[in-house]
Order: sequence, then C-alpha cells, then structure tokens
Amino acid sequence: MKSKLMRPTLLALLVAAGLAGCATTPPPALELPTPQGETAPAELGQWWQSLNDPTLNALIDEALAHNADVLIAIESVGQSRATLRQAKVALLPDVNATLNATRRNPSDETSQPGQGGTSNVFTGGFSVSYEIDLWGRVWKAKDAALANLLASQYARESTRSAVAAQTARSYFALLALDAEEALLTQTLATRDEAYTLQQKRYSAGAAGEYELKLAEAERASVAAALPQTVAAREKAEAALAVLLGRSPKAVIEGHVARGNGLAVLAKAPEIPAGLPADLLTRRPDVRQAEAQLAFADASLDEAKRRYFPSLTLTGFLGGESLELSDLFSAPARTWNIAGQLLQPIVGMAKIDAQVDSAKASRNQAEISYAQTARAAYGDARSALATHRGAREALIATEARADAQNKVKELADKRYKAGVSSYLDQLNAERDRLAAERDRVSALQARLNALVDVYQALGGGWSKEALAKAD
Repeated sequence: MKSKLMRPTLLALLVAAGLAGCATTPPPALELPTPQGETAPAELGQWWQSLNDPTLNALIDEALAHNADVLIAIESVGQSRATLRQAKVALLPDVNATLNATRRNPSDETSQPGQGGTSNVFTGGFSVSYEIDLWGRVWKAKDAALANLLASQYARESTRSAVAAQTARSYFALLALDAEEALLTQTLATRDEAYTLQQKRYSAGAAGEYELKLAEAERASVAAALPQTVAAREKAEAALAVLLGRSPKAVIEGHVARGNGLAVLAKAPEIPAGLPADLLTRRPDVRQAEAQLAFADASLDEAKRRYFPSLTLTGFLGGESLELSDLFSAPARTWNIAGQLLQPIVGMAKIDAQVDSAKASRNQAEISYAQTARAAYGDARSALATHRGAREALIATEARADAQNKVKELADKRYKAGVSSYLDQLNAERDRLAAERDRVSALQARLNALVDVYQALGGGWSKEALAKAD
C-alpha cells in the first residue's frame, strides 16, 4: 500500500528531472530578405520633426498626451506592473498579525477534569507561511508577469506610433480641404465675373443664350461643390479634435491650428528607400509579439511545474490565554513550526488540462509572432512602393497643373482677341480647376505615403523614449 502511495511522488520527481533540462523554446526562425540598409534612418523616433512644421509637432505632442487610446495603453502598463509586483511578493514569506477570540463550552465527553463550563480563549501573535520554490514554479510566474509587462509597454508604444501617424494624416487631410476650399472660392469668384460678363454681353446682343446658360451652369457647379468642401473641412477638423483628446466643448467650439501648407510640407527630405537590417527590432508590434511569446513560454513552464510536490513551511509566535490582559504575558507565550509536502494526485487531470491550455496559448503566440513579422515586411514593401509611386505621380501632376495654368492663360488671351470661342476658354478653365484639385490630392498622397514609410519602418517611438516613459 505504501509503495502505491509513493508512485505519484516518484513520477513527479522523474518529470521534474526531465523538465529541468528543458530550455524555453526560442521564437520561430524566419527566412528574412537581404537588408538594403544598415539601420533605420536616425529621425525615425520623431519623424514628424523632419517636416519642419511646429504646428504639426505641437498637435502630435497634444495627441500623445491626451488621446484616449494612448491613455488606456498607459493604464494597461500600470496594470501589468502591478501584476508583476504581485508575482514578486509571492516569492517572499507571507507574514500576518492575528488576534482571535473564542468563547466555548466543551461537552462533558471532551472536557478535561476541572475545565468544564464556559470559557474564553484569546490567541494573538504573528503567523508565517512560506512556500519553498523547489521547482521554480513561483519564479516562472514572476517571469511570465515580467514578459507581460514588457508586452504591454510595447503595445503602448505601438499605440503611440499609430496615433502620431493618424494625427499627421488627419492634419494633411485638413490642409488639403483648406486648399480645395480656397481654390473653389477663388474659382467661384472667377465664375461670378464670367457670368456677369455674359449677362452684359447677352443684354447687348453680343452673346447668345447658349453662352449665358453655359456660364450660369459652370458657376452653379462650383457653387454646389464649395459648401460640400466646407462641410468636409469642418468634419475633418472635428475628427482631428477628437483624436487629439480635446473636450466635447473644444470639439464643438474649438479651432485646430494650421501651420505650413501642403506644398511646403511635401518638400520634406527624402528617406532611404531600402529595408533596414534592424526592421524587426524597430517595429514595436513585432517586439510586442515577441514578448507575448515569452509570456506564453513562461506560463507553460509554470503550468508544468504544478505537477511537482509543493513544500510549505508555516510558523506561529504569540500567546494564548483565557484572559485578554494575559495574552502577551510569559506564561501565555506559544509557538509552533510545521511543514507540509503536498503532491497532487486526483488533481493531476486538472493540471493536465491547464498544461494543454498553456501549450495551445504558446502555439498561438508563436504563430502570431511569425505573422506579425511577415506583416512588418509586407507593410514595408507596400509603403515603399506607394511612396515611390506617390512621389512620381506628384511630379507629373504638378507638371500637368503648371501646363494647364498656362493653357488657361493663353485661352483667355485668345478669347479676348476673338481668335477662340467662349467654350474654348471655359474648357481651359474647367481643366485648370481639375488639374489644381488633382495637385492638392497628389500633395496629400505624397505626405501620407511618407508617413506610411516612417510607420512601416518602425517610426514614432524609440528605446530611449520607452525607458523614459517607465
């Protein structure tokens, strides 16, 4: 009978010996492309500084300080840090001060001679409980909490990076709508003049009803587009105010400051077009996935160590008396020391389920890490290609807009000289407006593509900023 009871303990010891030599499984090996640059550009940490717009810098600083997603991520780090402190405390002895009062009346069967009747018993002192971490289970729980804290810190930096990028894109969208509103306002004034002129010419018999109605229709088309642009600009301004974390009153009544225009911002210095060798270490989302994999590894190791017997020491030092006033007197002093070795037997099935669950979580974390790394390179390739296309498209669009402005200028001269018709002049004006609106869109696309490259290369945070924040 005794040998049967020893089997679970011996089995646990054998399992412990086997697991003692097991190391944490490293992240999966990935086939990486050949790097095209030694390191990421130096200005990646605060890439928006390279755009030389103090207003944009101030808006991003405001968003990083007050955006709701950033604040939630900061609180998540605080929560993870508290969990780590709790795990560290588990490594220390548990010491408690106790004071117990009991009123009892033992039965005649259990009472000792001379001890019958009702009596009070007071017990007070200090109790100590300490689990000797023979197999490293408590240490593994601490390691898991530490990895979870690191993951939450990288998650916070990922959020900060995303918020900075979104703030810049929203700012560019607002500037684009400002530019389009100014363009339509100027064009509407020109169309008003043309319509007034055609009215006078029609009244004088120098122009027919066709030219008059054509001028009226062209004016109406711009007049219809302008309020839509104004509404879009106000909507974009409100969305940016929400992103900045401003109050509801400020969202309704406030105004978002403007700095440099799109054309000035688009003159930002170019960045290297290659993939840096340290891309994966630069991306906070990849670092977060790596930390989550380490957390899953440590959690799995902690779960496996539950198979082993646990050794707990307990002790008490204090007093026990029938009167509270005598509790701490010399005759009332008492102490005890005890040890408990607990080996799970029936609970093995529960531990099996916990280990299987932790193993599945670990496998998920490994797959997630590999996918996040793949996505990082996919983002980088896509962003670099988009940036190259946006830069080339901007050059062509600006050339077209400049040429169309010249065409409009020549069409005006030809119309005034009587060489061409009013329809030719109107077509030139219509094409000029379309080309200028395309120029605004191309400038915005160029800046958005620049932001995408900075973000894809892991911009918007730095190791120094990570250490400073903590």
